[in-house]
Amino acid sequence: MPRGLADLRAFEARRLIEGWESSRRAPSSADWTSARERLREARALDPGQPAYAEDMARLYVGRALQLPRGEALAKDYARQGLEYHREALRLRPGNSYGWASVALLKARIAEVDAEFEAALRNAALRGPWEPEVQLAVTEAGFAHWERLAPATRAAVREMAARAVVSQDASVFALARRMGRLAILCGLPEAGRSPLARACI
Repeated sequence: MPRGLADLRAFEARRLIEGWESSRRAPSSADWTSARERLREARALDPGQPAYAEDMARLYVGRALQLPRGEALAKDYARQGLEYHREALRLRPGNSYGWASVALLKARIAEVDAEFEAALRNAALRGPWEPEVQLAVTEAGFAHWERLAPATRAAVREMAARAVVSQDASVFALARRMGRLAILCGLPEAGRSPLARACI
């Protein structure tokens, strides 16, 4: 019974979140608070369910992304989202999307530390063929490329190489936007892409 009620509350929260995400609008304070309270209830009823922690992370990170990047409140929301991602990973450590989310969040708030590098490597290890994970690892890694250890750079290169085979337009656009074409163009896989003219 508690788990069923928890699922219902989480479903209600997801419907709210999907509503404002699909319409590309910022949620009202009342809607955001309502979604958070439903998720809090779900977590209280079934604390071992990692999906509810992931939903809380999505809620807080979404709020952070609506604010200017350097604003203190945006960082506070992002750090809260990071805590929920950490909790979800404690419950489900094999989740490549969770590791990729941690890497992206830490890249956004410029926390380039051992946890950041571990998140990049774990995402690459656990989700090598997941398209969204490939892009997330590539983006987060390119964001702080100069500060990465050699092993982490290798993991990022491997993910970028896999990504460029199946989603070259996205990877080339990402590398161009981040000023990392030289790294991407150094990969043999990039040279075989029809978009390789960008490397000239």
